[in-house]
Amino acid sequence: MEARPEDDACYSPCGGGLSLPEDASCLDGGTNGGTETGTTGSETGIDEGSTTGPIPCEGNDDCPDSAAPFCEPASGECVPCEGTDDPDMACASLDPSRPVCVESSCVQCTAEVSSACTGDTPVCDDATNTCVACTDHDECGEAACNLYTGACLPADGVVHVGPGQDFTTLAGAVGSFGPGTEGTIIVHENDYIEAVTVDEQRVLAFLVAAGDQPSWDTPGIATAPQLTVGDATVLIDGLTLAGNGATSSPGVLVDGGRAWVDRSRITTNAGGAIVAQAGAELTTRNCFLGGDVNDRDAVTVAGATASMLYTTLGSGFGAASALTCDGGSTVTIRNSILATRSSDPELQCGGATVDDSAAEADLGGTNTALGPMSLAWFTDFAGGDFHLSLVPAALINAGVWRQGDPSVDIDGDLRPDTEDADVPGADVP
Repeated sequence: MEARPEDDACYSPCGGGLSLPEDASCLDGGTNGGTETGTTGSETGIDEGSTTGPIPCEGNDDCPDSAAPFCEPASGECVPCEGTDDPDMACASLDPSRPVCVESSCVQCTAEVSSACTGDTPVCDDATNTCVACTDHDECGEAACNLYTGACLPADGVVHVGPGQDFTTLAGAVGSFGPGTEGTIIVHENDYIEAVTVDEQRVLAFLVAAGDQPSWDTPGIATAPQLTVGDATVLIDGLTLAGNGATSSPGVLVDGGRAWVDRSRITTNAGGAIVAQAGAELTTRNCFLGGDVNDRDAVTVAGATASMLYTTLGSGFGAASALTCDGGSTVTIRNSILATRSSDPELQCGGATVDDSAAEADLGGTNTALGPMSLAWFTDFAGGDFHLSLVPAALINAGVWRQGDPSVDIDGDLRPDTEDADVPGADVP
């Protein structure tokens, strides 16, 4: 075969004396470029044939697409977690912090599988499949939730106190935890007559056993609160601390530590309900605080921080207010009731932030003025029972429930579950 001339003008593939540029009709592709295109097309066909379908893989490193990050060895295809033999195991091997396969994606947790939820995020939010902080003691099994940090207290650090239990006294239960340790004390039905101090950086919770109504008093101990919180954190849920006859001591003294009190009654103590001082941090929710005690403030905040939500505060005659604070304190009150039988103001705390609450006086803003206090508002004010009885009409919708607020009142009665008007104070009548 003769060699093709290098110059296309000298090459006549189709005859007739016509050069390639003049007539290339007899060639596949129609032009000189067509010949090369035909070759290229052939090559393209081979390439396309070799890349049809999923990219072959030998391991997960060959699967960069986050929607299909796993190499299925039998097929050599990259697949989502549900395409593997053991979806959860595949997720755990790829990322231990997301060990559960849900709808083709690796997530942190489900309600059934929450092993990845530890530390300050021990609870699985099943709606988002993410680990979140605890916000309720029930989320931590028998142990309590440290509501300050969102972590569950140790499951192996739970003791019971009461007749026939691990300990017969609260002090004995507290003493079983060493300095710097954390634990939960389940308090069973009994009348506890003792003064207890929690300090040495302990983190302890006092939770009332289901169905029980224990009481805590210190009659005859002239200078001691029922509970003193030093350099420690204490969480209380469901306790009644009442009847302390010492005018110099409140029911609870938070002296530089932290106290979070839920659904509790700290009433009819001669020295008032709570004193928070020396940099203390106090939180109360759904609580009755104070009582018909003359010349004694229900709550005193001195150089400390206090947050009160859905709390009913009341005091007696004489120099008595529902709450007082000094200039070195930070006080926030929301969805609460403040009342006193005294002619003194129920709130003597100039820097307090008060919203969606009800008081005798007009506190301005979103608060509701009820006028002079009536004992008929409450079931038994003198006895420390601040359940609402003859409720002023203005009180019914004075509060506003917001996302994150308690879902129930002091008795477990439901509150709204959407942002809406609500009854302030601890009791939903």
